[in-house]
Amino acid sequence: MSAYTDRLLKLIIMSDIHLLPRGEIKRGLDTAPRFECAIEDVNKFHSDADLCVFAGDITEKADKQAFVLFDEIRAGTDLPQRVMMGNHDDRNVYLEHAGNPMLDENNFVQGYDDIKGHRILMLDTSEPGVLRSGLCEKRLAWTAERLAEAKAQGLKVILLLHHNPCALQMPVDTYRLANPEELLKVLHESGADIIQILAGHCHISSAGSWGGYPCATISGNQHRVEPFLRGRTGQQTSFEAPAQYAVIMSDGLNCAVHFQNYVDQSVAMDPELFPNKMNQKFEIID
Repeated sequence: MSAYTDRLLKLIIMSDIHLLPRGEIKRGLDTAPRFECAIEDVNKFHSDADLCVFAGDITEKADKQAFVLFDEIRAGTDLPQRVMMGNHDDRNVYLEHAGNPMLDENNFVQGYDDIKGHRILMLDTSEPGVLRSGLCEKRLAWTAERLAEAKAQGLKVILLLHHNPCALQMPVDTYRLANPEELLKVLHESGADIIQILAGHCHISSAGSWGGYPCATISGNQHRVEPFLRGRTGQQTSFEAPAQYAVIMSDGLNCAVHFQNYVDQSVAMDPELFPNKMNQKFEIID
């Protein structure tokens, strides 16, 4: 390993796993084997990751058996892990059996990790039974404090949450983060160096900006939706693939979000058509 790769952050984010008790399916999809594929894929390609974050909608209907199944499957990787809540989850049910949950002082499932000059800030935007939920005053105040610390320590900030804060100009925006302007005010007032925001929830891959901050979403473990943009009418198409997680890599100056598909119907092309892709060199930055 070079000095550069030693300081290069690699962060895995999975979202919208939507587990049911073993053997149950919904919409014709069994999400448990798909999640197992995700863990296998991470072990195969990203065993050097610094952290794996499960960014909400762990379960489909917040039953204990599904949370137990989640723990069984995610035990298949040795990566450090953090668990967040989504609108399909129930914080109280999760906390009844969670072994070592990430909690703030108000018992919200949120926290942070400082890794390689970055603060990974993970917010709890969930309210049990509420589709469009957001951040209460306590959670906003907690976020402001953590951002102030990051600024004081000179840390780059990567912000993770379940609900997409950025309007995608799709019907999903009717149940995105409930109070995005309040969170945006906290971010702006903090003066922290926020280099990336990433969310799940919307079941689609997107990249853009929100209030001047880079903001992306991932499609997750269950179904994917098509870009159903303003002006469209009729039925929005949903797809069983790809299933996807994100890989964020940052050296503090360059921050890249990769969308890695672990369930995909695409046909791999003959590698002999691309002889120059064998043993390619990476850019030397140091």
